[in-house]
Amino acid sequence: MKMRARSVIPILAAAILAVSASAQETFKWIDPLKAGAEVHGQGWPELKGTYYRFPAKAKDVVTGSVWRLSRNSAGLSIVFRTDSPQIQVKYQVLERRAMYHMPSTGVSGVDLYAVDSNGNRHFVAPRTPASYQDTITYTFTNIIDPVSGEAGREMTYRLSLPLYNTVTFLEIGIPEDRHLDFVPCPEGKSVVIYGSSITQGGCCSRPSMAWPSIVSANLGREVVNLGFSGAGKGEPECFDLLAEIDAGIFFIDCLPNMLLSEPIKERLLYGIRKLRETHDCPILLAEYSVCGQEGAIDTQRRQQADAKNEILAQVYRELRKEGMKKLYYLSADEWGAGMDGYVDGDHPNDYGMMQLAEGAVAKLKHIIRKEKL
Repeated sequence: MKMRARSVIPILAAAILAVSASAQETFKWIDPLKAGAEVHGQGWPELKGTYYRFPAKAKDVVTGSVWRLSRNSAGLSIVFRTDSPQIQVKYQVLERRAMYHMPSTGVSGVDLYAVDSNGNRHFVAPRTPASYQDTITYTFTNIIDPVSGEAGREMTYRLSLPLYNTVTFLEIGIPEDRHLDFVPCPEGKSVVIYGSSITQGGCCSRPSMAWPSIVSANLGREVVNLGFSGAGKGEPECFDLLAEIDAGIFFIDCLPNMLLSEPIKERLLYGIRKLRETHDCPILLAEYSVCGQEGAIDTQRRQQADAKNEILAQVYRELRKEGMKKLYYLSADEWGAGMDGYVDGDHPNDYGMMQLAEGAVAKLKHIIRKEKL
């Protein structure tokens, strides 16, 4: 399947016009949460007014690691319309800015996409470099409508939030004489993805390059990213929480975090049955794809992946034998990345994220067509 191209256009002539100190004094600053904006990508209504992914009631239920990671804003975004040719974003985060295998732009950065008057999506490049001080600042200048070539035309923007950090404060700035209106979440049920660090976004270069975000952009549907780095282990408590979400499709991708010494089969059987108790929607089970699935030379990694995938296949066969409907299976061969698509053998780079997304989109489109969703 060929993925829809995502253009990078001269929507920004970076650094041609710097925002002067006097211009900054005329900016008005808007806190989305205080303004009542809806945060896109959240699974529970009680999360309104936060940049979190699990509701407060989960704190004493899930593990400490899952709880901490649920404060990260992976997959969350703010959508707004403005006629401003200049946009600034300033925010603060709680944790480390970068990791040894993932840059600050992915761990703690934001990114911005615009939709032009023809409905096409475009990456808005920031002025370089963004400021990573106590308050992180991104500046976008000289924004034009790619269709008319004019500045100051109203467009819709999606601001994607950090993948591996907790946002404690955020404001969007535009000139005083411009307007900004927040766009509510669309109607319709989301694709809910429960998974590992790979689902959370490790280790891409910026938030919109995480494979669940690419899936969302290509399907035109909201995606709830419930990836928990190293901690998405299929525990019953997590499945109990997932079962509360009014999902359109559940996508289960937690095998990478599950250890062979753990009760993988029992956890998955419980979790999938739990989801089916309260939902008639499709459930997609994803195998664990290792670095260079075909011909991988890391014998131990490949053997462990094969063993986990065989357990998943047993779960699928058992549930199908029980008569469970709308249960689907995504093999590693269908959605794996090649050897050049990884940072460290487990975590994809941007290229690998695109490859994973391509396979996921193909399977999800098949499910959507078959189930008439």
